[in-house]
Amino acid sequence: MRQVKLDLTLEGITDIDFEKFSFLKPEIIKKQTVILKDFTKMNDNTYYLEIKIEGKRRYILCFNPQLFTDQRNAREQALENFKAYANDLNIQLLEAKNSRQYEPTYTKFKKKISKAKLKSFVDISLKNIEIPLKRSDGLERKILTYQASVIVDDKKMIRAGRLDGFWLLVTNHTEKVKQKYIMSPQALIKPYRDKTIIESAFRDIKSFVEIEPIFVWTALHVKAHYTICVLSYLINRTLSIRLHKQKGTLTKEIITHKRLYEELSDCQIDTIEVNNIQKRKYSITRPTNRQKELLKRIAIKNLNKNKSLQKAEYLDKK
Repeated sequence: MRQVKLDLTLEGITDIDFEKFSFLKPEIIKKQTVILKDFTKMNDNTYYLEIKIEGKRRYILCFNPQLFTDQRNAREQALENFKAYANDLNIQLLEAKNSRQYEPTYTKFKKKISKAKLKSFVDISLKNIEIPLKRSDGLERKILTYQASVIVDDKKMIRAGRLDGFWLLVTNHTEKVKQKYIMSPQALIKPYRDKTIIESAFRDIKSFVEIEPIFVWTALHVKAHYTICVLSYLINRTLSIRLHKQKGTLTKEIITHKRLYEELSDCQIDTIEVNNIQKRKYSITRPTNRQKELLKRIAIKNLNKNKSLQKAEYLDKK
């Protein structure tokens, strides 16, 4: 008996070469939908193509420009997050007090790459360095540690995004009357499209927010925990989208919420307290030009105004 290996991937089922969709870009996706000439437009966020009927299964390929944009942005965000992680780990490696071994260090980076789902186009290269340290007796010793360089294969990254925005609807509604389906694609797509968008959002939430561990058990507390996570996701996504839309000049390299937070972390409300007279006042750290531009890019440039101080004073009195 000869074994037949079935290709159950999206490309295998549809027999479509998705490489031609690799070069779609989120910022001009509405103009680029012309490449979907074989698809039928249902609305601005849904294009569909009847693929085939196989047995009792009917396959409809769908493309959602918003889903495409979200998935592309999520991948870029995951890459930026990994670069930030690699930078932090490099700092820790430079501060090592004992020698580091190659395999455990390399494995630590690779596990993070795999967890972030970047392994198809991201790798790291470790360079060994020696750091001189003084011993307690005043003598000098050297420890061996490493520094990682993040390697991104741009061609493979483009290829990794070839399926972004596409999803496949499989249904058993294959009945026809006079060569026309009884259940139209529009009637089938809507509930599945909503489901796909929700599932995609939850995948993105996991890439933005550390949902676990969960230290609550009651239904009310679990609901509150996930509500906070969703709100965190909403804030982070909103800030990232604004950074992508407003490029800036001094801070154009900052395109993720994480880098935004890092740059703005020095902007604080300082407390000035005089014990003798029991007087407490507040002042805002004077923002740099880079920080001012970032606040303008995310459309909250008035954050450093007196209203913030008034709110701090109000909360303090309460």
